[in-house]
Amino acid sequence: MPNTVSKILDIVRQSLNFVGDQIKERTRLGNDGRFHTTPEYPEFVWKEIIINAIAHRDYSIKGTDIQIKMFDDHITVESPGTLPGIVRLSNIRTVHFSRNPKIARFLQEYDYVKEFGEGVDRMFKEMEGAGLPAPEYSDNAFMLNATIQNNNADGEINGEINGEINGEINFDKNELLVYNAIAANPTATRSDLIEILDISARTIDRAIKSLKDKSAIERIGSKKTGYWSIITK
Repeated sequence: MPNTVSKILDIVRQSLNFVGDQIKERTRLGNDGRFHTTPEYPEFVWKEIIINAIAHRDYSIKGTDIQIKMFDDHITVESPGTLPGIVRLSNIRTVHFSRNPKIARFLQEYDYVKEFGEGVDRMFKEMEGAGLPAPEYSDNAFMLNATIQNNNADGEINGEINGEINGEINFDKNELLVYNAIAANPTATRSDLIEILDISARTIDRAIKSLKDKSAIERIGSKKTGYWSIITK
């Protein structure tokens, strides 16, 4: 059993790490004049559909595996097996049944399962709170598919804004981080920005140079004692 536990935990970690690296970010200019960056899917939701697949798949079915399929506008996780026990598509938010209770239990012990029996309902609530479509489940023969959709209709993906900000300026993710930090901390030094953003000095320097070239920020005062300021137009 220890080897099985270790193998399943490795699968969980590797899957979550890989998908987490692929999740895109959306950046919007808020009413407060600052940029707000959020992931295209709530973190709890995309993690939950993966963990649920691992916890509840039918391990007696051979010849196929759990598959995570990522597209521009949705993620689908396919898991061998139909809905377990008395769970149906019509009651999936309120009825809980563990096909593999031992696996579910140690995933909870390792803090991967947060709320026994409440995860699916929370997924629906978090998607609604993010203004996204409800999760979709479908039973196809011996496979259960869980799908979540993003809101990729307006083209604001990967931390870029494909519109006009301060004229014709488009910012990438790191430029937006630095721009936001300067706007929120007008007298922040280079060292302050490194600490605030927790990114490398080299990344900070590249972003500052790019923002300066785009006439988004300007230097006030000397190189040693001055600071960067947002240019408003």
